[in-house]
Amino acid sequence: MPASTILVLESPETALTSLVPQLTSAGYTVTQTTDPDEALATIVEHQLAILDVGVPDAPAKPTKSAKESKDGKEPKEAKPEAVGTRTGIDLCREIRATPAMAAVPILCVANSDDVEERIGFLEAGADDVIARPFDAREVEARVEALLLRFQRSKHKPPVVSSDGLTITQARRVVAVFSPKGGVGTTTIATNIAVAAAQRRPDRVVLVDLDLQFGAVATHLNLSAKQTLTDIVRDEAVLREPELLRTFAMRHDSGLHVIAAPTTPESSDFITPDHISQLIAALLEGYESVVIDAGSTLDERTLTVFDAAETIVLGVYPEIPALKAMHGLVEHLAESGSIGAKAMYVLNNMFARDILKRRDIEAALGTQIGLDLPYDAFLYLKAVNEGVPVVMGAPRSTAAERLGKLSSTAFGTDGVVVPAVEPRKKAGLFGLRRKA
Repeated sequence: MPASTILVLESPETALTSLVPQLTSAGYTVTQTTDPDEALATIVEHQLAILDVGVPDAPAKPTKSAKESKDGKEPKEAKPEAVGTRTGIDLCREIRATPAMAAVPILCVANSDDVEERIGFLEAGADDVIARPFDAREVEARVEALLLRFQRSKHKPPVVSSDGLTITQARRVVAVFSPKGGVGTTTIATNIAVAAAQRRPDRVVLVDLDLQFGAVATHLNLSAKQTLTDIVRDEAVLREPELLRTFAMRHDSGLHVIAAPTTPESSDFITPDHISQLIAALLEGYESVVIDAGSTLDERTLTVFDAAETIVLGVYPEIPALKAMHGLVEHLAESGSIGAKAMYVLNNMFARDILKRRDIEAALGTQIGLDLPYDAFLYLKAVNEGVPVVMGAPRSTAAERLGKLSSTAFGTDGVVVPAVEPRKKAGLFGLRRKA
């Protein structure tokens, strides 16, 4: 049973439908309070904070019946009592603005599955949001994912700058994935890897884990003599980081590349355990690892997700691709495989003005972290010539966005995701195709 400690801050109204019994039955040690000041004073003693201070939607009760009304007029409805002067969003911002509390993950409880409310919590700094009515399996999966993230971050050593100030440790493993092929996943992976390698030559490796039809080598105009298949055939390679480096190709940018198998059937020999060992060995030999995880969701891909600190999800602005992404988001939310690791990137490489960003965010119920501009000629030229955009057209808007994406994904530039304008809630299939 888990021994993690969780702080639950509730309002008197939400305490009636508290998450606490479910958490305690799952084996967690829970501190329950309705006092915001008490919660803020003790939050650092816990591994997770759950903020459930909203007032659930419910029909208000009349203050008096018509018979009891002295003036004979219809009675007015009583409004729910205010819970102090701070909302859940206010408290979330306060926690994130206090360095001593900032490392504790926050799970916020929304009154409903309304996109506006969920995005409000995320913009305030929440790591995840769960909505009423609760599903027991989803609650446990989300809590477990956040606690796992807390444990990992706690064991990472801090980085100390030359002036003695402690700064945040940069993320080391970035995975790029999309549930639909042909939407630019490899273009994103190669460009952010090259951009990272330009900053730190020979310290970044790109692994092509699109195991059946990987095209990373083609995008970089490299000819692979050894592939991932050769690596897993020799167990000694996965145990010796220096030996593993000899299986990587070196690109002109200073990026090292491990190519995918040359034939689809060769991928059958690669297991999740191989992937786990490979990533562990690469982290001993390189500072940063970029993984093109392709578009197939299986146990090997989930192993990549578990190891990555950032998962870049390419969102393509068309209905079939959005449907696939919507299904992926729902599946991973239930299993707790991604949580707050995900970074959604709107990929307009070959599509322009088909679906608007705000509509896509509403359809997926999540925030787009960055969008790549439309420039069909530039991207196709880069792929056909084997020269990434960040090298072939370094002054272009596309290169600037890809460079920014690389820095943001690795956590090396302190970029803050821009706020999203208020909008009405829309379902996935509320998006209409243009005539």
